[in-house]
Amino acid sequence: PRPKTDGPTKRELEILQVLWQRGPSTTKEVQEALSKKHKLAYNSVQTILLIMCEKKFVCRADSGIGKTHLYTAKQSKAEMEGKLVKSFMDNVFEGSAMKLVTRALSLELTSKEDKEKIQQILERGKGYEEPD
Repeated sequence: PRPKTDGPTKRELEILQVLWQRGPSTTKEVQEALSKKHKLAYNSVQTILLIMCEKKFVCRADSGIGKTHLYTAKQSKAEMEGKLVKSFMDNVFEGSAMKLVTRALSLELTSKEDKEKIQQILERGKGYEEPD
């Protein structure tokens, strides 16, 4: 049996990325978008999408063309990011945003540009907003 997870798996997140970028998509469209990184069979993508329906990460609707279905992400990218960050913060950093941000900033991976943007956000007193 598949282990139970609260959030999406890595592969499910990749599919959600496709759906957030493309909007409602068929299995074939998702497979083609993923093929830039991975070679996945149509049936594999279809199975993952059906599992994602069961987990309520995507919804499925008839496309009006034969037996083809359109899949749509149930949550926006921002909603999913918030949920995943909150879960990560709770599970790893005891619910402390300060510990999470401090650790992120202490990593050598944080660029000077990112640190400057974070400083601007802190000075404005607002949360993160995705650039258009």
